Amino acid sequence: MIVLDTSFLVKLILEEKGSEKARNLARSWAKNGEAQATIDLALPEALNAVWKHTLKVGDLGLNEATDSVRDLLKIWTTLKVYSSKEVAEEAFRLALEENITVYDALYIQLAKFTRAGLTTFDEKLSRIAVKHGIAKYP
Repeated sequence: MIVLDTSFLVKLILEEKGSEKARNLARSWAKNGEAQATIDLALPEALNAVWKHTLKVGDLGLNEATDSVRDLLKIWTTLKVYSSKEVAEEAFRLALEENITVYDALYIQLAKFTRAGLTTFDEKLSRIAVKHGIAKYP
């Protein structure tokens, strides 16, 4: 199983540095039957990223943004989505221990909980995941 964080999900639906790599990995995992999971928090985080690109950065038009949201929701239906509640207490401890946000700690803790790898484009999150014995991609 692979846990997808928001930075990875956003690269699947928007054109950013690393998007092609993310899409190739996701296709490969799907082709090989590798289960893909995430935490419930990832949906509002990814939606907020599309909002930000639309209204703040200004590099997405309304039609592109709407298409991106539709793509995200299609991807979402293929994921095993875990409730934050399942790993909240441990994620909170991890956030304190590693001085990271609880949001980020949820992804690492979900990977630990499910004995999965973690896919992220966040360098700090990658380092902490590896420190905790979690395989990270890319």
